[in-house]
Amino acid sequence: MKIEELITKQQIEIEEYKQLLQENHKIRHDLIMRFYAMGQPLNDNILKFNHEQLKWCVKTIELIESINALKQ
Repeated sequence: MKIEELITKQQIEIEEYKQLLQENHKIRHDLIMRFYAMGQPLNDNILKFNHEQLKWCVKTIELIESINALKQ
């Protein structure tokens, strides 16, 4: 494989990875909003989660927030 072909292939892969990261950023945001948006367990707790369920939510949101995503 020629160097130009390799560079072209790598650039295409980089662009595909950038697209995936942007998509993942949106998914990450949507997941976080499932916990904090109006009335959700880590906001007003309209769903009436008990203490153990809320602890599970906090641990889950910590994991989600630890996912690396592109800054926009």
